[in-house]
Amino acid sequence: MFTKFLIQHFIPNWQDTNHEKVRKQYGYLGGIVGLIANITLFLTKLILGVLINSISLIADGLNNLSDVGSSIISLLGFKLSSKPADKEHPFGHGKTEYISALIISFIILFLGFELIQNSIDRILNPIQVKFSWISVILLLIAIALKLWMGLFNRTLGKIIHSKSLAATAVDSLSDVFSTSIVLISILVSPFVSIPIDGYMGIFVSIIILYNGFSLIKDTLNSLLGEAPDPELMKQIEEMVLCFDGIKGIHDLIIHDYGPNRTMATLHAEVSDQLSPVVAHEIVDAAERKVSRELNVFLVIHTDPLNFNCEMTNQLYNQIKTYLSKIPLVLSFHDFRVVDDHGNKNIIFEVVVKEDLSKEEMKSLKKQIKEDLKLQLPDYQFIITLERQHTFLH
Repeated sequence: MFTKFLIQHFIPNWQDTNHEKVRKQYGYLGGIVGLIANITLFLTKLILGVLINSISLIADGLNNLSDVGSSIISLLGFKLSSKPADKEHPFGHGKTEYISALIISFIILFLGFELIQNSIDRILNPIQVKFSWISVILLLIAIALKLWMGLFNRTLGKIIHSKSLAATAVDSLSDVFSTSIVLISILVSPFVSIPIDGYMGIFVSIIILYNGFSLIKDTLNSLLGEAPDPELMKQIEEMVLCFDGIKGIHDLIIHDYGPNRTMATLHAEVSDQLSPVVAHEIVDAAERKVSRELNVFLVIHTDPLNFNCEMTNQLYNQIKTYLSKIPLVLSFHDFRVVDDHGNKNIIFEVVVKEDLSKEEMKSLKKQIKEDLKLQLPDYQFIITLERQHTFLH
């Protein structure tokens, strides 16, 4: 109910989620709410932790401080997506977010290691935790707030299909668990002789370190270049293939230049009977549609193929049937039959599983040539093998 209130009162045209400006407003709302809530939780837990001598509560407060960093990164990402490209950065400044995230990740790790050291010192030199019902009530409120934030970010993430907000939702729900552990330690401390607060501090510190290492891993993957979202690849393929005249696509390459800065290239198979002008108009329309609806800058290269020759189609179907029986083969494309001074050449490219070694690929290529030569002795075969991951950048 409150989530719907925030959306309707702070996001103009909130129902038009396909509009880029509206999508950014959803991101801003999630980031600002997270920033305010986590700063409040950090200061509350830090002050309470100092007042009642609880190292685990201080650690949990610093965990919220790392969430403040995540909220800043989220806001920065949506902000940078609107910054125009310039001469030095033709694809924008989106990767600045990843660098910022890397810096914050190391700060989180530093806090985690410091808290482990302080927690161990608390175990070796225990200090009585001061029980306070005010602390218990405030922690219960903090748990309820984090639970709502998890549901809030999950709702926003689903509405605009944002992985960043979905990840924030998961992080908020994990904070519910860590704060609950701290609450239990405060409730139990007056009744046990062991320094349970120190042990809980180590436990929360490990959660902080895990979050730091996870953020570093995710950030480095984005900086180094990771495989694109399979759902995005599927959407691009389906959108391009819906245009009359495009019979198939292959060699799809997707480059990530930061939030809302995605570029893709692909090869589209079109009939060689189409004039260059008509073929250009078709792929140009496909490029515009993908750019408009998926926010992906797409460049399409046309591969003119002969779809009207009966003999070519027969050869294509015969080879397709043969290749479909080989488990290592995923697909094939660029199929052409060329008469080169009396030599009949069949040319095509085969996509194989990414874990094949060079030796295995050579062996498979030799096997395919030999098998097809037995079936079609009048033809020579020029075959190129490609690993699947070659085009996932």
